[in-house]
Amino acid sequence: MALKIESKPDYFFRIELFGYMKAVRESLATFINASHIDEVVMVPNATHGINVILHNLQLKEGDILIGFNTTYVAISSTLRRYADATPTPQLQIITLAFPTTPEAIISTFRKHIEQNVKRTAGTRVVALIDAIISNPGVLLPWEELVQICKENRIVSVVDAAHAIGQIPLDMQRTDPDYLVSNCHKWLYTKRSSSILYTPKRNHQSMRWTFPISEGYTSPPNEVKFAEQYEWLGTIDYAPYLSVIPDENSEALQFRKELGGEDRIRSYCHGLAREGGSKMAEILGTELMDKDDKFTANMVDVLLPLSEEEIKILPSNVPGIIHTRLLENWHCMSAVYKHNGKIWTRASAQIWIEVSDF
Repeated sequence: MALKIESKPDYFFRIELFGYMKAVRESLATFINASHIDEVVMVPNATHGINVILHNLQLKEGDILIGFNTTYVAISSTLRRYADATPTPQLQIITLAFPTTPEAIISTFRKHIEQNVKRTAGTRVVALIDAIISNPGVLLPWEELVQICKENRIVSVVDAAHAIGQIPLDMQRTDPDYLVSNCHKWLYTKRSSSILYTPKRNHQSMRWTFPISEGYTSPPNEVKFAEQYEWLGTIDYAPYLSVIPDENSEALQFRKELGGEDRIRSYCHGLAREGGSKMAEILGTELMDKDDKFTANMVDVLLPLSEEEIKILPSNVPGIIHTRLLENWHCMSAVYKHNGKIWTRASAQIWIEVSDF
């Protein structure tokens, strides 16, 4: 696709691009069961998408932002930035400590809302919910959390960065207020490529893109959500277009040739469980998710370090291990601290097997 673009760039950008991008959005809208193609647009990555959403929500003093201690670092920083802004919304952080259970997480979320969300007239409450946490790499009961948001008139913003291609997504069933997901992580598109899903009921709240596009309409004119994303300036569109047929790549067709979504998920999930157990056996430790309640295609394994050893280790020990893995072994398994221990998160992909663990 990159060669096609560069062979006739003016022709591509002025004539072909819009048809291609419509085909991309149509394919992805079908893939996540959105009710309409115009509910799905493309952005560079999930962090970009969440920043666009929060910017458009126009939070004010007295509004409430809810996040978690496990929220992805860049998104956590984004929440803090809005809490630091003027006017100042209130930032509330819910603590999750793994190992735990899905039921405990749901209960913790409900209790936090009951005890801490105090509304006055006009207060808007926004919850940032992970579908799959980055570290630990666990699948949250995110659909249940979205439902709780509906019951309590809370705006749900789902960070599904790791979700598309790893777990089924059904927007008509779950119906979040907003969702972003990276196609380049588990859907096998080129980097970087992400969807920003916004149901039609929320289109008028999404007045701005970043940067502001040619499709911007001034109030009180109606927002044309999808049209705003047709042209955001000169960028490399090849990663977005890797979703659909091309002479060299097409993510969705490739997945069909592998046997389809169920086969991919079954292989990767089984590999995560078996490979993670083998890793824990080698290290003499254990899995974070022993009962397979939180595992999709990533598995979290405890590293053999005591509390006393962790106390004397340098704070950047995860970075040191990452460097050695990449430079000496040409592989990667995320290392992170959680709940007083150090864990590693390994991803089970279609091109690896148990021996790689």
